[in-house]
Amino acid sequence: MIKTINGWRAVFALMIVLFHVGVAGLEEMTWAGVSFFFMASGLLLSMKYPVKRLDSGSYKRFACRHALKLYPLHWLALVLWLVVMALAGTLVIKPLALSLNVLLLHSWSLIHSIYYSYNHFSWFLSALLFCYLCYPVLARWYMPLRLRTRLIIVAVLAIIVFGVLAVSGDNDYYRTALYTFPPMRIVDFLLGMTLASVVKLGSKLPWLRRGENGTDAELLAIALLSATVMSYRAYDCLLPWGDTIMWWIPVAVILLVSMLYDKREGFIGRLLASRPLQWIGNISFEIYILQGLALLLYNYMIAPVVAHIGLWEVANEVGNDLFGIGGDRLLAITLVLPIDILLAWAVNRLFTRPLARCLPMR
Repeated sequence: MIKTINGWRAVFALMIVLFHVGVAGLEEMTWAGVSFFFMASGLLLSMKYPVKRLDSGSYKRFACRHALKLYPLHWLALVLWLVVMALAGTLVIKPLALSLNVLLLHSWSLIHSIYYSYNHFSWFLSALLFCYLCYPVLARWYMPLRLRTRLIIVAVLAIIVFGVLAVSGDNDYYRTALYTFPPMRIVDFLLGMTLASVVKLGSKLPWLRRGENGTDAELLAIALLSATVMSYRAYDCLLPWGDTIMWWIPVAVILLVSMLYDKREGFIGRLLASRPLQWIGNISFEIYILQGLALLLYNYMIAPVVAHIGLWEVANEVGNDLFGIGGDRLLAITLVLPIDILLAWAVNRLFTRPLARCLPMR
């Protein structure tokens, strides 16, 4: 495991959850985080499963193993979601949306009420499943190509994505549909696969091998990410490309620095490799998927109790006086993240880990 990448997983997962509970200013980091997760998956799979390990006989085993990593967690989260909604008296069953959701096909629909049906964040699993199923084919036919050829293919795909997003403009409905559409997200995944070859090439450079640690490179990566965020906020014309394409370069640099300076981390890398962030990184997948359930538990079970015992008024005064936000947002920010982390830890320990021990290793 690359500890720095695992630390970045923790950082992005926390930022995504905080954005969804109402913390202002994290929208861009949420978009960057989603691209990071897809690109990191492509990179790490390419390093762990090179083409020589994916002959025709192993394709089925690979596909089944990685599908089994997604479906059980998705079904568990979906069942818990339905139970909480039923207890709250707000459950509405839509047969088509539920069927596609169960099969992890809902993000193909391009219809908002379907790809965001039930556990809204499961669209990520739908898109990731498509990437997993495509990986053996890409590893067999794409990765053996010369790096220059692959970079040209990536450039062509980037131009296509650029054009598609340009047509969507500032139409939130179409931009969101494209954001969750698996063929759009596989470009992020393919970029991550291409980075695996760049890492191998970079590791042969003498000046990189002689570098003592990666502090300067890590600062450069963070500065590039920060500059991208500031550019997006400063120029409205960048809106169509803010969901995906703008984050490819800064996220790629973060991943490259993490890989090239593995075991030689600088100050930031050592912070990312700290035990708290590693612990959160290990359950970041569950944190992301279960955040919707944490929001439901807060809205329907915890918020009424908080209001009943009078803490709502206290939070309202504190929020308005100190932070300039309402008490409802302050309580959500304060309580939802701990609920989500606790749920993620319990599911990882009691469900994900035992299931992983039952799966074939190859």
